[in-house]
Amino acid sequence: MNTRAEVIYHYKKDRKQRSKLFINMGAACWLYIAGLYGYEHFAKTSVPENLRSIWIISFSLVSLILFYIAYWHRTHPATYEAIITTERFTVHYPGSEQWSFDVKIPYIKRFEHRNTLSHAGEGIGQSGILLNDGSFHQISINYGNNLKKMHKAVQSLKDDVTFSNKVNKKVSGPLSKDYDK
Repeated sequence: MNTRAEVIYHYKKDRKQRSKLFINMGAACWLYIAGLYGYEHFAKTSVPENLRSIWIISFSLVSLILFYIAYWHRTHPATYEAIITTERFTVHYPGSEQWSFDVKIPYIKRFEHRNTLSHAGEGIGQSGILLNDGSFHQISINYGNNLKKMHKAVQSLKDDVTFSNKVNKKVSGPLSKDYDK
C-alpha cells in the first residue's frame, strides 16, 4: 500500500475479538436453560418432561459448539482488515483469497447486493463492489464490518459510486437474466 495515500476508512478485527461473540452466545444458551428452571419455580408448574429434555440437551449442545468455535478462534490467530485510502480499497480476509482484494478507487462502479434465482429458489446473497470491467468482489461481513460506512468512504472520494437497496438478481431458466451491469 502506498504510504502517501491518506486513510479514509480502516476496520480491523482479529479472531480473538471475534471469539467474544461466540462466548456470549454460548453463555446465553445457559441463560435459556436457567430461564426454564426459573419459569418452573416461579410459575409453580412444570413443563412436559420431553420438552425439558429437548430444551436442556439442545441448548447444552449448542453452547458446547459455540464455546468450541470461540476456542478455535482464540487458538488460530488471524486478522480481518479493510482499508480505504484516497487511492485504493483493500480487504484482507484471513485464509480466503476469494474474499480478499485490492482495487483502485477509480475502478469501482458501485456497491451492490446480488443473488441468484432459479427453479430451486433463491441462492445465497452476496454483497460487494462491482468494478467498471464487470468483475465483482464480495465483501463478507463475518467480522462485523459495515458496508454502508465503506460505501460512504468510497463515495467521499468518487461521488458517482452508488449503493442501491435493490438486490441485483441473476435468473436462470425460461426467464434467463444476467446480473445488471
